[in-house]
Amino acid sequence: MMQRILTGFSDLPGADQAYIISRKDGLVAAVGKRGRAPMVEYATKIVKALDKLGKSDSVGKGLEFWSEGDGLFLLTRMNEDACLVISGKKGGRIARWRHAVECDIDVLNSMMR
Repeated sequence: MMQRILTGFSDLPGADQAYIISRKDGLVAAVGKRGRAPMVEYATKIVKALDKLGKSDSVGKGLEFWSEGDGLFLLTRMNEDACLVISGKKGGRIARWRHAVECDIDVLNSMMR
């Protein structure tokens, strides 16, 4: 079931990959285009940066990070341990990605327990 949901995310307009990373377990599951490895190190650095910012009283805990540049990158915290990442090409529809995540995040969280 988790693979099906991740496949749905990777099929979104402009998306190439969808994967889940965990602080304890590293890469939990991934779906993506052939020949492309998930950017686990980059995603882990983003999570650590969000944690560092979260220690500041003026910023608070970061629950989501997205960037647009050479490509698109969306990181969403699923729970304290795991994050969902969707990455893809420039010109993808990040708002559509975010909506898809909102629709399926509860199901993914139930599978992570």
